[in-house]
Amino acid sequence: MASIFHQNMRRYGGGSVPRNAAYRGPAGGGGGAFAAISAGLPGLAAPIAVVGYTEITNNGASVGALADCSVSLTGAGLGGIVGLVGIGRTALAHGWEYIGIAIRGGWGLVAVGRMLIGVAGGIVLLHQRAANFALPGAGGLGYSADYRGLAYVVVTVPGIAPPNNRVAVGFLHNLYTFHAQRAIVAGQIGNMAVQMGAAIPGGPAAVPGIIARYIGGDFNVAMVTPRGLAHGRQLGLTMAQTPPGAVAGGTTWSGSLYDYWYSSIDPGVAPPAGLVQPVPRVHPNTLNHGPGVVPAGTMSDHAGVSLRFV
Repeated sequence: MASIFHQNMRRYGGGSVPRNAAYRGPAGGGGGAFAAISAGLPGLAAPIAVVGYTEITNNGASVGALADCSVSLTGAGLGGIVGLVGIGRTALAHGWEYIGIAIRGGWGLVAVGRMLIGVAGGIVLLHQRAANFALPGAGGLGYSADYRGLAYVVVTVPGIAPPNNRVAVGFLHNLYTFHAQRAIVAGQIGNMAVQMGAAIPGGPAAVPGIIARYIGGDFNVAMVTPRGLAHGRQLGLTMAQTPPGAVAGGTTWSGSLYDYWYSSIDPGVAPPAGLVQPVPRVHPNTLNHGPGVVPAGTMSDHAGVSLRFV
């Protein structure tokens, strides 16, 4: 019994005391909106096993802040492994954008990977992988600015006997500003799903024992039907869940349904032993952006989304 969770953090650097308190309570975690999300999960959906935080603006102060966020989400169990993966940068802008990933204790980390976007002779997924968050540098890869890539982990699932007891969980924050680029990235989701944990030419061999693949994030486009193994799971806010001033039906303050999940599990086929047909949930606790919200704008213009998969 467990879920995975994604939150677009809205340009989060970890240095703002009001924003940190709103998300995860006081230093050390254990409060704020994330604790409310964890407490609100039904028993069959808890605990949270893997978390993805998108739109992270640095790899400094954000590390400790996200560790505290992880404690708030699921208690001390999730605070053990927290890492950041650079997934792209915008031309002429300052520095990289990162995705933070946290893994609950007992869920063994097998590998960390990322796929950046290259456009030499067509769209190319530039795939890197390592045994931990110390990924190789991206210099010389030929990645393209003004795109954002995927970060993922492969973890072992407690309670499923080896050797086939691993899942790959990826997260993506697609750029909003550049319409053509975000459509191109959305069109690669199926390829990304298939390649998570796959062999890399001239690099690491395939990770054995992966029985399912999941991708969550802020996709900034409507759900597509990608090639490959990615089946969609989405859920928008009901009217009762929607904060005053926000628009119901989506996952953003304006009502857009941009935060959702893809899964390799076919809805018409029984899942691998130990897994379940994924169940999505949307969490309005972090949706704190519009006028009239007190304190206004401390968290995000995106709700959190979770997916029960075990």
